[in-house]
Amino acid sequence: MNILAFYKKLTSVFLLCLANSFLGQNNYVFTFSKIDEQCAKGAAGLQIDTIQTTDMLTIDWSNGQSNVFSINNLDKGDYSVHVVIKAQPDTVLLTKKDTTINFNIEKVECPVVVSNQFTPNDDNYNDYLQIYNIEKYPKFALYIYNKWGQQVHSQKENYIPWDGTWNGIKVLDQTYYYIFYYDGGDKNKILKGDITILR
Repeated sequence: MNILAFYKKLTSVFLLCLANSFLGQNNYVFTFSKIDEQCAKGAAGLQIDTIQTTDMLTIDWSNGQSNVFSINNLDKGDYSVHVVIKAQPDTVLLTKKDTTINFNIEKVECPVVVSNQFTPNDDNYNDYLQIYNIEKYPKFALYIYNKWGQQVHSQKENYIPWDGTWNGIKVLDQTYYYIFYYDGGDKNKILKGDITILR
């Protein structure tokens, strides 16, 4: 073996050992999390532990964003994130980790939450019935009844917080019962509960 061939072989062995040394240090811990689309758009995030200062990290999300650890404003659908970790200990660029995480953002129904009591005594505190996330259901219908089954309040599509009156007269302090239709035309999708008025 001539001296040139010897040095070529020695260099190859050195680079192979170097590559094995660096590739062996790829015990990265990936922590992935996501938030489904519900009352707000979906989101996803990635955390990578044991990243070294000499690592060259590339993160490509399928929505077009790159080199960020979290993304927001995701609609329902399939997504992925491609992560490549490289290092360049010398003149050779080594790939230490190359992985893709696929995930799905689901569409989850945004819950309507009706306050179970309010105090319409004109003290500017809790004077109106609060219904949260109602703006997500523009075709809603709401009906409120007293304990005798008489309707004391109703409204559709444009929510104006109820002030505890019926035909301009304050209703009695007691428990009332509501039926909330998410879509006024769908009588099968409803929410029922009670509301207590205290003054």
